[in-house]
Amino acid sequence: MTAFRDRTAAGRALAEALAPLMRPPCVVAAIPRGGVAVALPIVERFGVPLTVVYARKLTHPTAPELAFGALDEDGEATLEPALVAGLGLSPGDIEKAKGEVWEEIQRRIALYRVPPLGHYLPGSAVVLVDDGLATGLTMRVALAYARRHGAREVIVATPCAAVAAAAQFRCAADHFVALTVDARFAAVGQYYRDFSQLTDEQVIAMLEHARRFLAPASTDRG
Repeated sequence: MTAFRDRTAAGRALAEALAPLMRPPCVVAAIPRGGVAVALPIVERFGVPLTVVYARKLTHPTAPELAFGALDEDGEATLEPALVAGLGLSPGDIEKAKGEVWEEIQRRIALYRVPPLGHYLPGSAVVLVDDGLATGLTMRVALAYARRHGAREVIVATPCAAVAAAAQFRCAADHFVALTVDARFAAVGQYYRDFSQLTDEQVIAMLEHARRFLAPASTDRG
């Protein structure tokens, strides 16, 4: 099992693996919060824009550790029918969870203040980054968002992934890059010696820092 020092070290190693695939125009879109720290060394290396993809898991108070779906910033949801049935969720329960996640997405959009991924589309390649893929549910919603908005190609990149998640994105993405794919995957944190949780303030600082590395040709549309 590969253990990364922290998300920054993992991001630097991931940038090396991504080098043959980085063809402009390209944008890196991170799933917050941890994915932003992994993505930052990638944009430092290649001088491309960094944005955030606002996909979040849907959970229920009776099982907060178990995601039964995910929602994106368009309000589009993906549900896992077996988990919905297993948790005994009613349509009202699902709508309540979606409403709570939607409020959090809107809060982060207002707080992070970066152009959304859709701003760079259609036409650009998109590198979707997270600090690890367990079920891959949130990343699945992020990938669907990128496709729906016209990404030229979608690359899913992560330092570590479970076998089932890796198999899923090898099929769903144009390219899938993972430094470690582990059949014994239990939790993302086991692949990092430092897996400290990030604050919104740290994410904002990283997004600001990323703007310094934009290549001259990487300008915002509009």
